[in-house]
Amino acid sequence: MDMAAQPDLWGEIQIPDNVQTPLAILRRQAALLGPKTQNLIEATVDTDTAGGQLRYIFKLVVPTLDNYTYALFTVWPNLGAELYPVRVDYSLTLHTPDDFMEWLRKQLSSPQTGKIITNLLAQVTS
Repeated sequence: MDMAAQPDLWGEIQIPDNVQTPLAILRRQAALLGPKTQNLIEATVDTDTAGGQLRYIFKLVVPTLDNYTYALFTVWPNLGAELYPVRVDYSLTLHTPDDFMEWLRKQLSSPQTGKIITNLLAQVTS
């Protein structure tokens, strides 16, 4: 059967504009770290699957230490009809983009994250 003769059964597919996806939020924050550390430490967001679920792994990367990588946290997005809730730290569920942004702010500005970055910077500046 000629493929051109096949009817399109997909219906109308909307391409979203300006959606605050968890991945977009994480990538924007990752892009901000390099300039803050004179690119001695960068951040990346890797995507992969675990147990059939998509996950985003937020990592600190030190290019001058053979790209040493420290996984800071993992986010499991919702891929159903809605983008939220997302699951973080294995058990915490965040129901809205605002909840996710607040959690992320606390993670990135926490004393523990600051100490990790300070320790990594000490390795490359000494």
